Amino acid sequence: MKTMSILVILCGISFCSSSYSAPPRQRSAIRTIIIDPGHGGFDPGTHGLFSKEKDVALSISMKLGKAIQEEMPDVKIVYTRTTDIMPGYKTSVPEGIRYRAEFANKAKGDLFIAIHCNSNGKTAGKYEIRHVVGHKWVGKGRHRKKVPIYESHWAINTTVGGASYVWKWEKDDRKMDAAVEGMGAEEDSAFDVSSPEGKIRAALYEQKYFANSALFGQLVQDEFLRAGRQSEGVAQRQVGIGVLEATGMPSVLIETGYLTNKEEEIYLNSEDGQGEVVRNIVDALKKYRNNLEGKTSGATGRAAGHLSDQAAR
Repeated sequence: MKTMSILVILCGISFCSSSYSAPPRQRSAIRTIIIDPGHGGFDPGTHGLFSKEKDVALSISMKLGKAIQEEMPDVKIVYTRTTDIMPGYKTSVPEGIRYRAEFANKAKGDLFIAIHCNSNGKTAGKYEIRHVVGHKWVGKGRHRKKVPIYESHWAINTTVGGASYVWKWEKDDRKMDAAVEGMGAEEDSAFDVSSPEGKIRAALYEQKYFANSALFGQLVQDEFLRAGRQSEGVAQRQVGIGVLEATGMPSVLIETGYLTNKEEEIYLNSEDGQGEVVRNIVDALKKYRNNLEGKTSGATGRAAGHLSDQAAR
């Protein structure tokens, strides 16, 4: 009888084991991240007092990729460049921009992060301001003319803070083409975009990319603010940032700070400063992925609904 009871129990276990199947593992919302260090090679980007944007962006980007791999080992990191070159060894900036976007699309990225440093258009550190304080006459006869008298003083460059840029969501053939490419990559199939259904689905993907870009961009700026830094928020651009237009995935350009400000340039070149910027972006990325996977309530509407428009600098 005891033997029979054991057999019954074993049969029950065997039946349960064969009939039970673990729920399918949720597909990760982010499998591949493209990190794009801004500028490179013959294109230095913004100049500070002692550093160039291309070098600072590369240093932060490499640290960022390493930190993401440590925090999210299941995520693949792909760089558009890892040394001081124009990506693809292209010979012009427009060619380099096209290469970055095409490279990201071929890699089937789920998120495109471009790392940059900002400038307010003034000379780094301090700059001269000239005011007209009067006029005087010079010359004789018919060559006599009135010329301004200037007074000059020096101003300190005080502009600081981070910012996020996303591509403006509206009808855009190039962005639509990129959305079609990204749509096929996500669903592992091709679509006839010329069909009514294809156009609708491509438009929905384009809208989704915009909303997710805005969400991630806002989360990054929230982390900058939480770290005690200033932020210019999230702005949408329609010109001047070609990589955001031509990438078929959520795409954000992060301005990590102003190289034209002496103190912020020192911060962005320091190990502590770069480390803090990287931690901020990684923390934002974790919140972004949790949001996409439904693990947290997101602020997509808040982010997308409070964007400003900004023309190219």
